[in-house]
Parts: sequence; structure tokens; C-alpha cells
Amino acid sequence: MGLYLCIFNQNGDDICGVEVGLYSYFGEFRDLVFKFTNKDFLSRVLKRKSKFSLPMTTLLNHSDCDGSWNVDECVHLKMELQEIKQIFINEPPDLSIIELKQDIFKFYGVKPENLFECFIDSDCEFLIDRLIQLCDLAIQENRPIIFQ
Repeated sequence: MGLYLCIFNQNGDDICGVEVGLYSYFGEFRDLVFKFTNKDFLSRVLKRKSKFSLPMTTLLNHSDCDGSWNVDECVHLKMELQEIKQIFINEPPDLSIIELKQDIFKFYGVKPENLFECFIDSDCEFLIDRLIQLCDLAIQENRPIIFQ
């Protein structure tokens, strides 16, 4: 079963959406973001600082299987995603993440060169960029992003 994040207009029509892929793939994305926050036990013991200046709570504290991000949350989510993008661009690719979408990478002939490029949607577009665009539209249209 896959995760589809979308925005509906006032009439209930889908005006934009991102086909993320499997829930587990989105979970891997969030797990990796959490890892970079250095809030896990070992990081706390070793007193490692987060690679992020933001706490990433909008992304990390939301259920991945239902609900929505309201417009105010989309403002915060966009800032988090922009920071994640900047950090992930400077990190090496993760082979275990690539494995999760290897069929799409092979089909499009794409080889990720950094961690940012490891996360794609079902159309082989960069997931973080697509989510930022979805946040922009949600803010512009004053509509929530819905989890489907």
C-alpha cells in the first residue's frame, strides 16, 4: 500500500499530489531525518549535536498513515524540508535507500550522487523538492496537505 500526499480544492477535487510510494519508504525517509537530529540514545550519550538547526517536529511527529498538515504546519514543514535538502545534498548516497526504489532508478537510468537524490517519488522526481512544492501550493491555496 502506498502513501499519496495531496491537496483538494473546496469542491473536493484533487488539485495536486505526490505519490510517495510505500509507507515504509516514507518511514525510512523520516527515520534518516531522525538519525541526523542526533536525538537517539547513543548520540545523547556521546553529546552529538544535530545536523539541523530546526527540530524537525512537523515532519517527525506526524502519523504517516492518516490526517493532514494544516496550512500553518505546511509553513514549518517547508522550512524543515529546505534544511533537510541542504544537509542531504552534502551527504553520500545510502545504498539501502537506493535498494528500496531500485526498479524506478533502473527504469529512468538514474544513479543518485548524494543522499538527497536517493529519495524520489514514483515518477522519479526528487521527493524533497516535490514535498516543498506541495507545501508552497498548500500555503498559496490555503488548503491542507492530506494523507491518503
